Amino acid sequence: MNASTDRLLRRTLWGNAAFSVVSGAVLAAFAGPFASIAAHEPVSVLGLDLAIVFELLGVGVIAFGALCAWVASRETLPLAWARVIFAADLAWVVASVLVLAVPATWSMAGFVGIGVVALIVADFAIMEYLGLRRLGAAVN
Repeated sequence: MNASTDRLLRRTLWGNAAFSVVSGAVLAAFAGPFASIAAHEPVSVLGLDLAIVFELLGVGVIAFGALCAWVASRETLPLAWARVIFAADLAWVVASVLVLAVPATWSMAGFVGIGVVALIVADFAIMEYLGLRRLGAAVN
């Protein structure tokens, strides 16, 4: 593997890292206001208020962004970890679709917010797939 063959995957991982850290920090910092505009009425998930779920999700997304940065920063890309990140991004998109399909009290802002983030993550997943495929290491 050389710099020209892994450039797409490496740059995509750096972009994913930046987006994840920034969006996770914003979600964690503004969990309360986001929870109040995302749903028409109070929502709880597994007994937790939606604001707490958003805070925990934000912290998890920051950790995911750190993983993306760590993988992208290695001299030789750890392809197994790049595949894990690709799979996690796919899982996020599927989970977003399921969350939107479940009857809930999502407001238009909540629906749009979940949808937009899912589309951004789907774009990262597509670019990661193409980068892995270019390296001959795509998930079959």
